[in-house]
Formats: sequence, structure tokens, C-alpha cells
Amino acid sequence: MLATQSQPSLSRTTSIWRRLSRRESRSRTPTAENTPAPQRLQKRNKEVATIIEKKHAASSTQKPSAAAELVPAKKLPTTRASRSRAVASQMQTSSFPDSPSDIHTVPWNVFLTPDQVYNLFMGFKPEQMEDKWFIYSQGPDRSGKLKVHFHRSWTGMKVAELFVVIDLKGEGAGKIVGIKWNATEQTNGLDGEEAKYMIATTCAWVLGVNMENALI
Repeated sequence: MLATQSQPSLSRTTSIWRRLSRRESRSRTPTAENTPAPQRLQKRNKEVATIIEKKHAASSTQKPSAAAELVPAKKLPTTRASRSRAVASQMQTSSFPDSPSDIHTVPWNVFLTPDQVYNLFMGFKPEQMEDKWFIYSQGPDRSGKLKVHFHRSWTGMKVAELFVVIDLKGEGAGKIVGIKWNATEQTNGLDGEEAKYMIATTCAWVLGVNMENALI
């Protein structure tokens, strides 16, 4: 479960999704805004991305330690992260609205295992109507900075970005260091607590990234 400082009530958290879904139901056709043309990763960024994939492949073949085998496995959501990396050009999306006062950024300190970093790196491309999210990442650069974008799949509306820093010299673990989100009327004015809760639950159930130590 997510460790929270002030756990939102069920009725409140349920209302977040209801409000967002109700607004989207009025307009399910993606709108073409000033969507930048997809850019090809520079050669050095491709090399860094390859490092992440190799680290993930190596960690997947390692045998669990004896201590780890004694710990009962927790029942986590089955990851639906893309088998091939999701990229921005796969769906029509919009950028954050042009209203700086309603686009907020705050620090966030969440540790990520190498597998969780890999799932965020790969993202998620929806395949059916029930898949309400399109998630893709940009980077990492040579300093290990990765940006993860969260869009609603029906409308292409941008909801949030996560800022991640990856330990490229180690085993590929990382940390979420910040979140940026859309607090306009498009999302019914999500506050910081609601934005973190929504993205944390989305990461858990869509990508299999369970942020147990997330401070919301």
C-alpha cells in the first residue's frame, strides 16, 4: 500500500477519477494543438537507453538471494508496461495548457528499484478503450535524467510529468525527484495531494510500479 501522510478518503479519491472521466466523456476526440514533431534521440541518448535495457536484462536473470526467498512475495499488480518502448509519436497528444499559474511543480522523493525504473522507461501504449492512459518517457541523458509523461488516451490531454534520476553507474535504480501536473479546469483543479495520488495509483496498476514509500 502507499504510505501516506494523510490518506485521502475513499469518497474523495473516487471523485478524482469520476471528475476526470466525466469531463473526458464530453470530448473524446483528441485535439491537435501545437504538438512538436517527434524528435529522434541523439546517438548518445540511444546509448544510455541501451544501458538501461542491458541492466534490466541482467537483473532479470539473477537468482534471488537466500534471504529474499524467505520473504513472502507480495501480491502486486501485474505490469502492463509496453514490451516495446512507447514513444510520443504513437498517439496524438497535447502539451500542458498555456496557463503557467495552473501548471504546478513540486519536489517528490520516491526510491525506485531497477525494475521500476525500467517500467517507467518503457511506458504504456493503450490497446483498447478501457486503457485510459498513454505513458511514455524521454531520456535518459548522460546524467541519468528521465522525464515520464502521462496523458489521457481518449483526449490526449496531458495530466502530469515525473522527473526521475537514474543511477547509471550502479544497477540502474533511481528516484523520483519531482512531479509537474495540470491543475486547470481540465482536471478540475487537482491539488498536489490529488495529483500525487492519481499518478502513484496509475503507476501501480498500469506499469506495476508500486510506490510503497511515496510521501503524498
